[in-house]
Amino acid sequence: MQTQRVYLRAAWMAILCLIMLVVFAVADESSALDIYVSVDGGAQTDGSLTKPYGSLPDAVEAVRALRKAGSTEPVVITLREGRHQLDHTLVLTIADGSPATSDDVAFEQYGAGDTTGPAFLTFAAYPGEQPVVSGGVPVIGWRRLESAPAELPAKAVGKVWVADMPAGMDRFYTLYDSRGRLNRARNAGFAYTKPGTARTLHFPKGALKNWHNLEDVEIQVRPSRAWVINMLPLASVDETAGVATTSVSATYQMGPLPRYLHTPRASVVWVENILEALDEPGEWAVNTKTRRIYLWPSDPARDGSPCGILAPATTELIRVEGKIDYDGPTDTPARGIAFSGLTFSHADRWAWTSDENRVGWGMQHDWDMFDRPTALLRFRGAGECQVTDCRFVASGGSGLRMDLHAQRNRVIDSEFAHLGEAGILLAGYGPGTKDVNHHNEIINNTIHHFSKITWHSPGLWAWQSGHNRMIHNELHHSGYSAVLITTRVEPDRSLNGEGGRTIRRHEIAAEDRNRRRGGYESWKTREKYNHSRHNLFEYNDLSHSVQLLSDGNAIYVSGTGAGNIIRHNYVHDNRARSLPACIRCDDDQHETLIYGNVLYNNGGFTAGIVSKGLNDIINNFIVAPAAVPRAGYITFAWVPVTGSKAQRNIVMSHPDGGKAFGKKLRRGTPAEDGPKLVETDMDNNLYYHPTDSHWMDEHLLKMRAVGKEKASRFGDPLFVDPAGGDFSFRPGSPALDLGIEPLDVSKMGRLDD
Repeated sequence: MQTQRVYLRAAWMAILCLIMLVVFAVADESSALDIYVSVDGGAQTDGSLTKPYGSLPDAVEAVRALRKAGSTEPVVITLREGRHQLDHTLVLTIADGSPATSDDVAFEQYGAGDTTGPAFLTFAAYPGEQPVVSGGVPVIGWRRLESAPAELPAKAVGKVWVADMPAGMDRFYTLYDSRGRLNRARNAGFAYTKPGTARTLHFPKGALKNWHNLEDVEIQVRPSRAWVINMLPLASVDETAGVATTSVSATYQMGPLPRYLHTPRASVVWVENILEALDEPGEWAVNTKTRRIYLWPSDPARDGSPCGILAPATTELIRVEGKIDYDGPTDTPARGIAFSGLTFSHADRWAWTSDENRVGWGMQHDWDMFDRPTALLRFRGAGECQVTDCRFVASGGSGLRMDLHAQRNRVIDSEFAHLGEAGILLAGYGPGTKDVNHHNEIINNTIHHFSKITWHSPGLWAWQSGHNRMIHNELHHSGYSAVLITTRVEPDRSLNGEGGRTIRRHEIAAEDRNRRRGGYESWKTREKYNHSRHNLFEYNDLSHSVQLLSDGNAIYVSGTGAGNIIRHNYVHDNRARSLPACIRCDDDQHETLIYGNVLYNNGGFTAGIVSKGLNDIINNFIVAPAAVPRAGYITFAWVPVTGSKAQRNIVMSHPDGGKAFGKKLRRGTPAEDGPKLVETDMDNNLYYHPTDSHWMDEHLLKMRAVGKEKASRFGDPLFVDPAGGDFSFRPGSPALDLGIEPLDVSKMGRLDD
């Protein structure tokens, strides 16, 4: 039977090639290169508008047949309305992309440069229609749960339905209906009873049980740090001793969080996928031993049964993949593949299942995994590819990844929303000399309500990726930081340390292998291995960050290369209590320019900017802070900052005061080894307190005694209408005399055109 199938498929492909050759002979060029796909495609298909293919893989195979027949013209695969199901990742390779290269074209300073021509292969929506590329497999055969298990809550009895897992599917971690991702049953959580280890936790009596399907149960934990959360499978539960072990290591030991960030008795561990927690409409649980799915439908059919339920078959829908020479210096990218007007949805979360493929492979605090299939669409070795006017919604993982080699790719006018993990991730090779993830563009996108499962996942992250142009994006409602530009992996990191296995040790000079963080000079010797450099992040709008975790920022630049520019961004309404800063340079970060940003109505530790390194802070407005900072509205932290510029900034105080500039020592560091305001290049700043005209007297007196802040002054900047978003100056503003540039937030964020 298998031989017969192979023969029939070969015969079908031969017939297809013959049909395509005939089409080329009799049709004009444009119609010959348009191929259509419809979920209603029949058995007699030729890819035409009237006889479309029935699946994306069939259309791709047809294009491949065209290429073998000699076609070198661009092809557009047009998807009609409906849900186009992918049960496995559709992999597009070098052969599917453009044979032309652009290696001899000089790079611009930032971004992808000019587009040289149409994509070689385009996947596009039919005009006026909204096709969905989906990893969801329908769950059918629902029946009301007549005999409720004893563990099911009383309020759920009679309301829960049950179905069998789809055939051929062993495990999944998310579930969907027509409205989006459904919540997996989750309890109210608990606090640790005492510190444990990365694989062991101590729990209060009754919080965990030795469930008969223990391998299905996961715990979501905050493991003793403010900035990370893990989803871990249980391995064993000793109910009497109150000790449980996990199958996978947490990022840190599973113990209490610092009290200054967290209420000690508040929950830091939650249990998921147990019937005891299935107590609200829209919640579900699965038992892989009995292969049963339990669901309390939130959008039922007329008879009360679930409808349109989908279980994800894969964690990534489409991968564009070139030839990766992992240990060598040169990759060969797939080029010229584009996606336009499509919606991507219903992929699973890539779960942690063993330490073998997790420990040492995490990128900065395990906020994501290195080179893993965690996104709906993934470019892994890709150049000159484009995503335009697409939607990445309702999925368990991230929206889009650009891994390893990624150059001159564009993501434009797209939406990333309601995702379990990150919005967009650009992740090059680990620290070393191989620097091939750069000069990409992320323009005019909306990225919101991401990090819904792994709360620490960012909206936009450039890890070991540089010279990217990230402009006119809007990011809001994140669990943790909205934007990351980081590396933060030192060459001396152990293999099992955070990111330790990503380090390209054979490329690290012997004299640099044991260099640690420790100020500007040490950073300068390591900077050549840290490739998130010279990124341009400007004209973006960011709000409502750090909604779930602690110690996060709207914009976070950490432990990476030189020349990053954070410019002309509107950062507003970030009012989380545990927000350290709107813009923060952290962990040995230097040579960053923070220029022309408007920071309005923000709270947290500080309403403004933190610089842990030699960075320039120029022409920023800190207005209407919602909280008094612990250190300063602009804070220099931990390391010497000699020569850092703090010029032409406007700082408007909270009514209760606070310091305009602060300094913060690392615990145990002598004052002489920390930051000193008098060693900065500070001048032409404008300060204002609504009721205290002497607010800055002490600061100005001290700084002027050492030749700083000579022109700076106290005074009302006379903004036209800051509450309405107008930060231009009225006539007579002292800001104009100081050379401060007015800032227009109407130019920040997405552009309608």
